[in-house]
Formats: sequence, structure tokens, C-alpha cells
Amino acid sequence: MRKLSGLTKTLVYLYVLAMGVFHLFTASAGNYEAYLQRSIHLAFVLPLAFVLFPMLKSSPKDRVPFYDWILAVLAAAPGVYSMLNYTAITERIQQIDPLTTAQLVLGSLLVLLLLEGTRRIVGLPLSLIAALFAAYMLYGENLPGILQGFPFSYPEVIEQLYLTDEGIFSSPLGVSATYVMIFLIFGAFLEKSGAGDWFMSVAQAFTGTTPGGPAQIAVLSSCLFGSISGSAVANVYGTGTFTIPLMMKIGYEPFFAGAVEAVASSGGQIMPPIMGAGAFLMASFLGLQYREIMIAAIFPALLYYGALFLMVRLRALKTGLKGLNPEDLPTKHEVLSKWYMIAPILGLIVFLLIGYTPMRAALLGIGLAWLVSFFNFKPETTRTQKALACIVAFVSLGLGVLLTLKPELLAGVKPGMQFVIIGAYMLIASWFNPGMNTREFIDAIEQGAQGIPLVCVACATAGIVLGAVSLTGIGGKLVGFVISFAGNTPLLALVLVMLIATLLGMGLPTTGAYILAAALGAPILVKLGFPPIAAHMFVFYYAIISNITPPVALAAYAASSIADSNPNKTGFQAMQLGFLAYVVPFAFCYDPGLLMQGSWAQIGWALLSGVGAVFAFAYMWMGYIKKPVNALMRILLCAAGVLCLMEWYVLTLTGLAILAGVYIMNRK
Repeated sequence: MRKLSGLTKTLVYLYVLAMGVFHLFTASAGNYEAYLQRSIHLAFVLPLAFVLFPMLKSSPKDRVPFYDWILAVLAAAPGVYSMLNYTAITERIQQIDPLTTAQLVLGSLLVLLLLEGTRRIVGLPLSLIAALFAAYMLYGENLPGILQGFPFSYPEVIEQLYLTDEGIFSSPLGVSATYVMIFLIFGAFLEKSGAGDWFMSVAQAFTGTTPGGPAQIAVLSSCLFGSISGSAVANVYGTGTFTIPLMMKIGYEPFFAGAVEAVASSGGQIMPPIMGAGAFLMASFLGLQYREIMIAAIFPALLYYGALFLMVRLRALKTGLKGLNPEDLPTKHEVLSKWYMIAPILGLIVFLLIGYTPMRAALLGIGLAWLVSFFNFKPETTRTQKALACIVAFVSLGLGVLLTLKPELLAGVKPGMQFVIIGAYMLIASWFNPGMNTREFIDAIEQGAQGIPLVCVACATAGIVLGAVSLTGIGGKLVGFVISFAGNTPLLALVLVMLIATLLGMGLPTTGAYILAAALGAPILVKLGFPPIAAHMFVFYYAIISNITPPVALAAYAASSIADSNPNKTGFQAMQLGFLAYVVPFAFCYDPGLLMQGSWAQIGWALLSGVGAVFAFAYMWMGYIKKPVNALMRILLCAAGVLCLMEWYVLTLTGLAILAGVYIMNRK
């Protein structure tokens, strides 16, 4: 990413800020119609691919060459055309009305520039995959056998990708244009408010002094922070620069320290309430409220982190590692005195559970993050400033509660004017905010919006794949092929889909990997009778854990660069620590209780069996309970873990009994 300066930096800052304000406005006042909202969103974002990201490694990093300015202007042109001609585009009859020359040229330009922008921001793999599917639409009729496609002309392909909501402007881009942008801004407000630092302090205060404390700090802080960031690699660099050196300082091997951080950071994307962009896409694909996805994801995520937490503790006990000196850590009293810092996250969860839309909940979460920042006093804050801050904060809280409970008070004011009034009030009130002043308030909007290019471009490019699947029907052919190959063995189909999702996820961001896996893999599982939410959660998990799966384990490699350890050794250790994520998706496909589906008895039994599997696999991989366990006991523990995750009660009870027996035999 380029490091700009001077006038160019200022202009880009104002441009990104305007983009953020626009999305806040539409989230508050109401989004435009889907195709128009997505067109404006992409027209805003795609030019940044050429302004902020150089063409080659040798290209200038501190300035924007003239050719990238030209490409940036051209990248905005298709979206601007769609905005200006929106009515004509929506009124045309697909596959009957011919494309105009302008539409054909601009559509071709959009596809080419999107592929190039994807190469720059996301990487070559997704760009090549999308180009391959675009070529399949044009030349698939020439392929032999089951892969043979239908003949489509070049204008028909461009129409599908550019002028419909089934190609580039399909639902993934819609999720980026609505939910993702607002939650990125929410995450930036959390950081500016001091909540991000508070999460780290909580992890330090409650786990730092225990055996292997720094590793537990890494697990807990990455869990809290990763749920907000939604990016495994960003989370590694965000928390790993602090936690990995701490782990190495008390005696963890560099490769193990890097693996712990990689696994903890990757799991942030499966931890509610936010879960990155993928969970919003899942809700859109399934037609469910986001809270249903959040509820279904909570227990598998807790199992994942529970297993990791237990394994790093067992490793510390086995090798005799100690915790940190209490004098070097914040006290529990100090941390708990700022309990109100959890209000934005807690409020977000409550708003989602009571039925608020994700965008509405995120807007209220932004307001709460802004409110708690009033009490995040800095050392130089005077008593007078503290008093003024408290008065303004409580007045703002009162007004917010009043308008939430009695929205009719603004019923006569147009939504756009409501946004202007509330925004102006928050800007003015920020002058009295010692924790987030007016400049930091504006910076939070810009910082959040700056994180959207990766997600937006990945979603738009994945739309090319979805457009090809919709137009050619290749998805149905893949479903038929896998089902015929698997025969009457659903387990084999699960393994094949796991391989598809993992391979698609290697080298791709989770968002793009999940979209492709959902389009190609999830329909196979649904066709075999697995619940749709389990099918999508299955491919979602494997798209995520590709971040810790060699040979392209991006999160593990990022952590190894901090730990200065062998990347492959770090990656294979991460696979071991994240082992539960490889087996639990198979379990919840057969046992919906793990996804909080079914009766209370089913859910309760699933919780019990899941906890049993956590202990069995953790003891097995670490080779330690109260003392080291031998190879035979580890084999029994592996068998116990597998049996615990079986859907039949007798097998689960057998697994729990084996676990209990091994534990008793190996206690001191």
C-alpha cells in the first residue's frame, strides 16, 4: 500500500472520508435501491485500488503515477454511468434489449479493471479464478463431457456481469455496501474510544500471571479484537506484535508462539458478535436474520477457543513455564474500574438479539463507543475538562435514550436532515471529549472506510464467479458430479467439499473464499439433506482455517515473520492447535445441537459432548494431563474425542467414559 504525502494524501483522506460519510448517511436515512447502492459503492471504492496500491513491486510507493490516475478515473466511469442511467438500466428487458455501445465498452472496462484491482489488493489467485469463470461463459461450449457449457455471446456475458444484480453487482457486493462498511467504521470507533486497548488490558489482568500467561493473553485478546477486525492477518499484526515477544520471553518456542497467535487471530472471524464480513454474507445467502447466524456460531467458536486456551495452558504446565510478574501488568481493579468500555460490544449484541437490523445495531454501537470515550480520560485531562465531559456525555446519553424510545419526536424531520442534525451535534460535542476529540471523531470515520477496498473488491470479483454459475449452470453440474462420485456416502461428500473450500481459501481473504465455497460447495451438502445453515457454516469454517493450513497459511506466515520462526513449522503447529476447527464442522452437520438447533435436550447434550471433545483432543495433542501421558493413552484420548462428537448417545457416552478413565489414570 502506498504511503502518500502532501496534497495527494490530503485529497485521498477527504475522498475516503466522504465515502465513509455517504455510507453512514445511507445506513441512517435508508439505502438506495440495491443495484444503485452497489454501483455507487463500487464507483467509490474501485478507484482506490489504483491510487493506493502500486501496479508492481517496482512501482512508486510514495506517489501516484499518471497512468494510475487515468485508471482510477476509468474505474469510476462504469459506476457513474449506472448512476446517471439507473432508470434506463432497470427498465430494460434482460436478454432481449440489445446493449448500447457505451454499455458494452463500460462493462468490458469494468471487468478488466476489476480483475486488475483484485490482483493488486487481494492477490493473483482470486483474479485468475474470476477470469477463468468469465472465460468459461464465453468458451465453455468447446469443453468436453460434463464441463461443456452453453454458447453465450460476448454481449450476453457483459450484460450478465454489468447490467444485472446476478454478476458483479450481486448480493456479496451488497453486503459490502451496507453491513461491512458500517461495521468497519464501528471497529474504528471502538479503537479510538479506547475499547481496543481495554480488551488487551482485560486479557493481561486476568490471565497474565497464570502459567503460560502471555499465550493466554494472546488467545483472549485476539478473540476479543478479532471479532471486531474480521481479518486474521490484520489481527496477527494488531495483537501479535505484542503477544508473540511476550510468549517467547517466558520460554515458548518461536514457532509455537507464532502458531498460538495465528490460531487465535483466525478464530476471531468465527466469534460473534461481528465475525467479519462472511457472516453477513451467510445471512444474505440463507435469507436469515443476522442474529440467527450469530446464535448458531457461538458454541462452535467457544469450543475452538476453549481448546486453544486449554492447550497453551497444558503446554506451559508440561514445560514448567511461568506467568508474568504482576508488577508488569494492569491490576484487575484497574481494569474493572473501566467496565463501561464493554458497553459498545454488549449493546451491539443486545440490539441484534432483540431484532434490530445489523446496520441499525452498528449505528447505535458507534454512538455507544463515542459515549464511553468521554470517560477515557488522558493523564493531562484537568478536573474542569472531566466535569464538562461527564455533563456532555450524560446529556448525550439522555438524548439518545429519549430518541430511541420516542422516535416520533423526529417524525416530522426528513431522515437526511435527522442524520445532519445528529452528526453535527456529535461533532460539536466532541470538542468536550477528552477521549475522542473532533479530529479523532473524523479520523475514526476515515480509518474505518479505509478498510473497505479489500472486502469490496473481493466481493465484486467473486460476483463474476456467481454470475457465471447463474448463467451457465456449472454449479448444478458440480453438485451432480460430487453426488454421483460420493454415491450413498454423505461423509465422502463432506470430505470433498472440505477440500474444495480449503483449496479455494488458500491465498484468498475469507470473504472471497467463502463466497466461492458457498456457490460451489454448499449446494452439494444441501442437496444431500444437510441443513442449509450447517452447510454454509461448514464451508465458512474451512474457508477460514485455510489461514492456518499449509502450504498457503497466510495467518501462520504473518505470525512467523514476527516470531522469526520457520513458516512451515509454524503452520503445522497451528494446524495442531486449531485441530478442533477441522473436526467440529463434520460434527455439526450431523448434530444440529452444536449450532443451537433443535430441542433444549439436543442442545444440552451437544454442549456436553462438545466440551468432552475439547478436553480429549487437548490432552491428546499436548500429551499431558496432570503428568505426561504415553502413546497408548493419547490414542485412547483421540478415540474419545471422536466418539464424543458422534451423533449417537451410546458412542458419546463411551467417549466420555474413556476420557474420564484416562484422566483418572493420569492424575497425580
